[in-house]
Amino acid sequence: MGGLTVLATVLGGTAWRVARGCRAERPFWWVPFVFCLTGVLGVTLAMRGGGAGRGECVINHEVTEPLYTTQGLWNLVMFVPVGLFGVLASRRPVPVLGGVLALPCLIELIQALAPLAAGVCDSADVEMNVAGGLAGLAVGLSAVRGRVAWRALGRSTAVALGVLGVLGATVLQSAVTLEHVDGSSVRDAHGDEREAAERAVRQAFGNRYEIGDVRVSPGVDGYNGWMSVEFAGGFPAELMWPGGRRLTVDFAGTSGAGYAVPGATQPHDARDAYRVARAYMRAHYPWAESASWHVTRAVGHYAGGGAWVTSWRFRGRGVAMPRSLDVRISRAGRVYGLSVDLGPTHVELPAGLLSARQAEYLVRKRERRSRADAGHLHIHARELTTERVKGHQGPWRAVWSVEVADPRCRPDGDGDGCEPYVTSVDAATREIVD
Repeated sequence: MGGLTVLATVLGGTAWRVARGCRAERPFWWVPFVFCLTGVLGVTLAMRGGGAGRGECVINHEVTEPLYTTQGLWNLVMFVPVGLFGVLASRRPVPVLGGVLALPCLIELIQALAPLAAGVCDSADVEMNVAGGLAGLAVGLSAVRGRVAWRALGRSTAVALGVLGVLGATVLQSAVTLEHVDGSSVRDAHGDEREAAERAVRQAFGNRYEIGDVRVSPGVDGYNGWMSVEFAGGFPAELMWPGGRRLTVDFAGTSGAGYAVPGATQPHDARDAYRVARAYMRAHYPWAESASWHVTRAVGHYAGGGAWVTSWRFRGRGVAMPRSLDVRISRAGRVYGLSVDLGPTHVELPAGLLSARQAEYLVRKRERRSRADAGHLHIHARELTTERVKGHQGPWRAVWSVEVADPRCRPDGDGDGCEPYVTSVDAATREIVD
């Protein structure tokens, strides 16, 4: 930082001498203008860490998000002096406006493409830099009471902006990968978002819980985000967002003992647990009564004892449809976990879907390409389900969940490292989509 300050001071003094040599009317204002401009370029291109030079740029759809972050406000404040001193030094607002619009875009392109540049290309940075520059420009015009050369260099500025715009768009399209996100950080839900979260929790548990914070974790390209909902002494619920189609609740990380089902007694076996889950289902999700099948199975250990999960599924052509309900009942007879998907009970799927054996063959073929000892792996196609390509808005597809386990694996000292992993195979396109 000290070296940058010295450099900015030297360049500011040089600008003052040049302005005096050119007999500029106000040579002093060129000192802070060049000083601040040098500081901006130094901070954005040489001093901030990040993944520059990767040919990637983040397009943030949540345009108001940077207004609530320290980084966003810093990006705004940083460009205010550029617009302000640019007007005070030149008294030519049109080229200053052109610079305020073009410079942030140029900085982000350099961050995306130049290997030695610092920072990460992000549309939110452009947004706040431009806003800060425009604010400084407005303050500068107010300070000089509009006594400026409005038409000076207007045509040249327009031509330069046009050329830079075409070149920038060409480079952006041909050399930069755009990653669309619905925000780059967790934020508080508001308006319709919070109402959707409250509605989902009320359907699951009535008015039993008072909802606290609701936080939105953004997804990519408008899908696969979620909201975390606070109640029962923690954040046990996650709601798919946008769309609100899927709700998952797990009381294991909270201070609550789970949701008490009215009239339920303590279960002793799977049959008792099913009765409790069925009573809950009929009160909160009665549509599951018409499911194609249901099953109750014992699962791990929660709240100091075993538990049972009852699952309701809709099937068509042997494929599990999106709509589903899973209710986990603890030894105490309470709902200790929940997963509900409000998707359709039937979707149209193409003919000629892969069989389980074909899906296993494709996964084994891939494993053999990546490792020489793939022959001993245990590969098992577990279930053929439906999912959307892009969360709540893409087309539906049938997908095999294929489990891969290595029986020769030796776990580490903590007993970890040998867990099976699950990969997905598109049953129509034969593509492995994990």
